[in-house]
Amino acid sequence: MNSEQLFDLRSTLDNLDNDVEILRLVSATFVADAPRLLAELRSALTDRNLSMVVRAGHSLKGSAQNFGAAELIRAVGALEEASRTHDFESAAGLLGEVERLLARLSAELRAL
Repeated sequence: MNSEQLFDLRSTLDNLDNDVEILRLVSATFVADAPRLLAELRSALTDRNLSMVVRAGHSLKGSAQNFGAAELIRAVGALEEASRTHDFESAAGLLGEVERLLARLSAELRAL
């Protein structure tokens, strides 16, 4: 993984038995599903719905874990933690970082 890349290609391929076609399928699924998860997260924060924040965050982190996207996982975790302490203003502030990292990861995956 180079310092500019958000995900770990080598580790991801290792986890997929070096099957590039499965990588492309998993990547396409992630890219297609990410906007929905982000919209759910945004809506949950607007509604201050902790269970929905945790559910959407967990799904997003799980998907990002498939690619070893540690920065994105960390950012979503911080957003979830702020929500758990009912600091929805901080959580909403972290949403921008999550959106930025998610856009980067999606762009990298589309380029595969």
